[in-house]
Amino acid sequence: MDLPELLGLLAKPIDSDLVASFLNKYPSFKVGRPDSAMQYIESKPLGVDLMFRPDDGLQGGKSKDLRKCQSVFFYAQGKDGHEQYAGELPLGFKFSDARSDLLNKAKPQRTWKIGQGEVAIDFTNPSSDHWDQGEMSMSAHYKRTTGAIDYFIVTQKTK
Repeated sequence: MDLPELLGLLAKPIDSDLVASFLNKYPSFKVGRPDSAMQYIESKPLGVDLMFRPDDGLQGGKSKDLRKCQSVFFYAQGKDGHEQYAGELPLGFKFSDARSDLLNKAKPQRTWKIGQGEVAIDFTNPSSDHWDQGEMSMSAHYKRTTGAIDYFIVTQKTK
């Protein structure tokens, strides 16, 4: 499984041939039950989750035909019971990078602290940093206690 293959799932419907083919190729992915039109497909052994929901956000009722892959989550070792994702990450990021390494590789457009909202890039111990990448955005989320990378999310920008 490589990065272009994973990112190629963004904006694809959950019932598309591409998603079905991907799931057949990687049987460790388990399809979760939908909840308020949001649905996760998770692979704890590969350290990746896919989040599907309608472009317009959460909603009730029948929505299978509306659920599209909105985000790909890449996990560090042990986060929510996942193994660490072993493949390539966007922007040349690595799980072994310190936050300062990420900032040296690419300046984020936003830095966020839970409970405070957007903060300055030099804020000590932020919750996350966010990079805009054309049709996608990427975020790095940090452990509260150590500041180490907990997970990355790549999200399809909605139009």
